[in-house]
Amino acid sequence: MVVALPHFNYIGPMCYSTSNKNKNPSRMEKAFDAPIQVGYHPYYWMSGFAHGKINVLKQESPSEIGEAVWGICEPETTDVALRWKDLGGKSLNTQAEYVFDNRRTADAIFERRCLIPVTGFFEPYKLKGKSYPHLVQPLHDDYLGLLGVYNTIDGVGYCSILTSEANAFMKVVHNDKKRQPILLDPYHWKDWLQADLDSDAISQLMFHADTQQELESYTVARPATNARAENNVLEVLEFADYPEVKAQQRYDISQLDRYHPNFDHLNARATKSGLF
Repeated sequence: MVVALPHFNYIGPMCYSTSNKNKNPSRMEKAFDAPIQVGYHPYYWMSGFAHGKINVLKQESPSEIGEAVWGICEPETTDVALRWKDLGGKSLNTQAEYVFDNRRTADAIFERRCLIPVTGFFEPYKLKGKSYPHLVQPLHDDYLGLLGVYNTIDGVGYCSILTSEANAFMKVVHNDKKRQPILLDPYHWKDWLQADLDSDAISQLMFHADTQQELESYTVARPATNARAENNVLEVLEFADYPEVKAQQRYDISQLDRYHPNFDHLNARATKSGLF
């Protein structure tokens, strides 16, 4: 279904919103070869600023799917809600380039890594002062595995998604900040959760093991224009056609030194041939 709507402002730059659209928990269990030990959390759209519970696989229990609250804090934090206000989006995403030095993550990157299963995530494309949200999701697989870290406070896990400089495909999706959540191929998922990885091994996974999964990305319409509205509805995943975005992305791609195979699946829902 193609939805053509007027432009709206997008709430949530960076990887501040994700999706786990599968209602059946067995699909997550099959994808990650692990049973769900606590509640299963499906959602069409979640803002990280809501600090909701999401499913995660933790380094301390890599053979099972647990849960954590989205929004990391220092382990010694006594008032999590107040600390979230101070940190803002810094609790939701952590730049991998500084993860070894960041006070919230310096220990967690060695002792409390996690894998965050999502069926997709949202990033904004900027054009002439406007933002156009794109959904990024696997083309053939059920899930992506986002790299993360977590701390435990009073028995509750609080996690953050690791981000890095965008690859060629994501630079054309998230063209302003040019950042992306770090994705690993499924055969590297268990590697990320291994105990006793040193800094070199961790850096290798963060910066030199980018996923080869086929991804698609397309513009979507939001049923509301602010984070306080109800956006957790199926319509948030529907394609919305913005010809001006496709035209500019064609130009963006023409300026790159090399072609990324996922370009074939960028805004490809409008026509069989996508952008080209």
